[in-house]
Amino acid sequence: MPAPLRHSAFRKLWSATTLAALGDAISSVALPLAAIDVLNADAVHSAVLSAVIWLPSLFLAIPVGSFADRTGYHRRLMAGANLLRVVILTSVPIATAFGVLTLTQLAIILAVIGLCSVLSNVSESGLFATTLPPELYVAGQAASYTGQTVAILAGPAVGGLLVQLAGVPAAVGVDAATAVAAALFLLRLRPVGRHHEPGSPQSRDRRPGLAFIRRNPLIRTALSVTATGNFFNMVFLSVLVWYYVHKLALTSAQIGFVFSVQAIGGLAGAALASRLARRIGLGRMLLVGCLLSHAPLLVIPAVGATGGLVFALVLASTLLGGVGESVQDISVGSVFALVVPPHLRSQTRGAYQTVSFGLRPLGAVTGAVLAATAGIRVALWVGAIGGTLACLWLLPSRLLSFRGQDDLSEQPESAVAFAQ
Repeated sequence: MPAPLRHSAFRKLWSATTLAALGDAISSVALPLAAIDVLNADAVHSAVLSAVIWLPSLFLAIPVGSFADRTGYHRRLMAGANLLRVVILTSVPIATAFGVLTLTQLAIILAVIGLCSVLSNVSESGLFATTLPPELYVAGQAASYTGQTVAILAGPAVGGLLVQLAGVPAAVGVDAATAVAAALFLLRLRPVGRHHEPGSPQSRDRRPGLAFIRRNPLIRTALSVTATGNFFNMVFLSVLVWYYVHKLALTSAQIGFVFSVQAIGGLAGAALASRLARRIGLGRMLLVGCLLSHAPLLVIPAVGATGGLVFALVLASTLLGGVGESVQDISVGSVFALVVPPHLRSQTRGAYQTVSFGLRPLGAVTGAVLAATAGIRVALWVGAIGGTLACLWLLPSRLLSFRGQDDLSEQPESAVAFAQ
């Protein structure tokens, strides 16, 4: 058993986030297919729906992070987010059964799911630090990503098959069940690490997270890379499912399998992460991850026919992209855990998410505009090329040479220095 999972509090957090990731992965296939197959959404509708789920990150991540650190309610917020997700997801099978599901209702559901994601993601940053000692932060990040990747590996395939065999309501019902289980794990979790007292002076400023990002060169550069990548990735992803269905003629099961192959790549990347970090350092690991996340996706708009060879090329590019995404995410998460002090972690995560995730709806809208005016392939080309170029932020930065915890003492604007 990996060392972090020997800690009971982390094990419960890991179980909750893994189950939540499984549900997310199922709905990531089921809800877009509901829009396309049940409601006959076109490429523009699909892109707009992709944007809606990220709007809460743009407007609510900072106040949610401030509230979480000010009150210390990280665990309760995560549990409540999962229960709220259950409530909103149950409306899908009910509306489908009565034949009243609409694109407007689906947009509202996605917006609430986006709110639940903000509550969970921002709160998890603060809760994570109370479940493990600092020397296990990097290993804990890798373990978390591995668990979530395994869930993502199974989720899309399960979602695609459920939609094809039993319909959208069955897939959404499984997502709701995983959310209930995740909430139960969180309610049983008892933090054991050091955490600040609710209402402490460090938590009263509603914008310390933004100030920390502005002054810390490591986190600032990481944000530049991930925000740029997220923007162009959403340009790409906002029209991808529609492209798979209408241009490459993939079935629901095939689309689910494609996303599962991406998760296999993510699992491989997670397995390589610790070795890469030791060999080349976290900064260069981020560079490798950024390049692999986006460059292989250039293959997808380059293919225009259908058939087994095209499907194999899509699978290969998606597999490599999955490797890169996991390497990038683990490197950023490890830098974040090492550099940001615990009492600022939720607030900094909220500010980080406001910028990084907040650009996603803009990317989705850009994808919709490009698809409507220049065509689907142009939108895909722009997304893949722009995402690949996001790594340029790293080249002149100090983050590129950052290896890990041993380098923090050499950083004049380190987390400890700033906190004091």
